[in-house]
Amino acid sequence: MKKEHEGKTYAQFYSTILGTHILKNETRFVDEKVRGCDNILSIGCGPALLEERLHRLHPEMNMIGLDSSKEMVEQASKEISIVYGDAQHLAFKDNSFDAVLYITSLEFIQNVQNALRETYRVLIGKGLILVLMLNPDSCYFQERYNKNNSYIRKNIKHTNINEIQNIFSQFFTIVHQEYFLGITNQEIVVTDDQSIASLYLLEGKKL
Repeated sequence: MKKEHEGKTYAQFYSTILGTHILKNETRFVDEKVRGCDNILSIGCGPALLEERLHRLHPEMNMIGLDSSKEMVEQASKEISIVYGDAQHLAFKDNSFDAVLYITSLEFIQNVQNALRETYRVLIGKGLILVLMLNPDSCYFQERYNKNNSYIRKNIKHTNINEIQNIFSQFFTIVHQEYFLGITNQEIVVTDDQSIASLYLLEGKKL
């Protein structure tokens, strides 16, 4: 019941004014990156709200969401294919996808190296990997992490972006990286200021 409550709380955040604005901006950002991709896997999709929006924009895309929480999978959109699974042991054949997404999920996976090794395996040659991570240096992150009962505090496994970037570089060529989506006083602002930007992007291609 506790995990189910956490899942519902996570999903309900995106029905708030701030959550809706964040989701809209994230979707717009990801949409620009994945245009032209046919088969997309989103790892750690949660309730798959962003994935659902992408599918509505591009119904021709084959979109699959994966999450290790059965509660999240049960709450996820039924418009796209959602499967229960482990990022560290993907049940897909080699070279199955031309894009893999981690939307604020990679930092919640215990063994990042194993997850990225599996991502490398299921990506086609020159396939796209897009990782959006919570920026631990931002005020937005700190406010939530400092709350003992927050979802982030309870579940996040990694708060060192440089460590994740170093592991990422073992498998993928980094083609772009940036801080973006500033959140201050419950409002969205355009900024790459590391203390304000809530997200950090790593965009790569398969080596």
